[in-house]
Parts: sequence; C-alpha cells; structure tokens
Amino acid sequence: PSLPSLPSRERVDGPGALSMAFPLKLVQLSVALWILIAPATGREVSSLAATGNPHMPAECSSQASDCDCPAQRYLELTASNLVPHLPVQADAFLSLEPRKANGLEVNLYNFKQPARLSELQLPFKILPLRRVDLTDLQVIEVPAKQAADSWFPGYAWSVLVCTRCQGRHLGWKFTPLARSRATGAHQEAFYALIVEAIDAAEDEALKSADGHLLARLRAVGQPLAAIGLAASALQSLGAP
Repeated sequence: PSLPSLPSRERVDGPGALSMAFPLKLVQLSVALWILIAPATGREVSSLAATGNPHMPAECSSQASDCDCPAQRYLELTASNLVPHLPVQADAFLSLEPRKANGLEVNLYNFKQPARLSELQLPFKILPLRRVDLTDLQVIEVPAKQAADSWFPGYAWSVLVCTRCQGRHLGWKFTPLARSRATGAHQEAFYALIVEAIDAAEDEALKSADGHLLARLRAVGQPLAAIGLAASALQSLGAP
C-alpha cells in the first residue's frame, strides 16, 4: 500500500542523518552520555497508545478500531521487550521522556527530522520495542544510503506501515548495520512505534468530560494530547 499523499516520503517518513563532522560526533557522544545518566524516574501514564504518524491524516471510512493493526492495540510493555538506552543522532534528538507504565520505567524518545531532510523538521515521539505484532504490517525498505542516515547511529531504518484501510505509517524498523565490536555478534533489530502518552492526572479530566465528544475525537484518530486539551476545555465550560 502507499502512504497518504505528502510532499515526499523522504520528508515525512525518514528519521535520517548524514555523516557528521568530528565536532558533531562529540555532541553526539555528550548526548549519549547524558541519556545514560538521566534519572530513571518519570510521570505515571494511564494511556500509552501507538497512534501512528500525527502528521498524516487518518483515512478510514469504517470504525476506527477496524483500521488499527494489532501492534497498535497491544503494546507489550515488559522488561524483556523494552530496548535499553541507545546512542542517538545529535542534531535530531530533542529529549528523553521517562515515564512509568505497567509498573516499569519506560523511555520515550522525542526526535525531529533534521533540517537537511525536511524544512518542516517534523517531531515524533517514539517507543523502541524488541517485538511487535506484525499482523497486517508491512516493512518498506528505502535506499541503503538513506537508511543509514538514522536517528540511532549504527542502525538502518525502514518504514513500518499498517496495511489496513488506506494504510497508516506506524513507525520504523531499525536494523543493525554491523556486528557488535564487543562480542562480534549481530545486534538485534528493533521497532520504534510512534506513540502518544497521557498522564494519569489528565485521564481524570477525560473521564469527567463529555464522553460522546471524546469518543468521536478518538474515532477520527486525534492524538491523545488533543483529546486531553478538549477535555480541559469542556471542564472549563462547565460540561458535566
């Protein structure tokens, strides 16, 4: 399936980065070290959903749930499925967002597309996982040089799409480019799903706001952050 019409797939789907000069590598190393020593605590979330690319309109004529792939409906948040901290691409990395979910510390990565790749510099929040349900998912490969231009240096990216309905960009698959220097073995590939997180406190606002409106917002694929804003607005207007 093809993705919804956009200026170009490279601008919207590609995490990428070109080869970096030595000073930029130092910045990258600094960012990686910062991640390693970052606090392992975060805000508790009541909802963590694989919503897909927020920069692409959801195109689904049937019920929204019918267009969701199993990978979106069930996130395997277990210690064995979470990916440890990884070095990141310095000029694309925005922040590490530690959260608590399912009794575990979960790290969400916030990236943007580098300006050299897209003048829009689109932001994405992603959750790296070792395994996802691949039912009705398609991995779309890109040229090797482009794939190596990656948010996670040492890994090549490919696009992960749910083939149901009109198709929806859910995230990326990252495949190691070389063997591990330490063990000589191949590192594991992993998946990075585009996610939205809503705090437990914000969820209370959702529960007390107009359920019908919020249900409609969820049905058309609105990001959870937008639903939270809607709930707050309803409360401010005195909605029951």
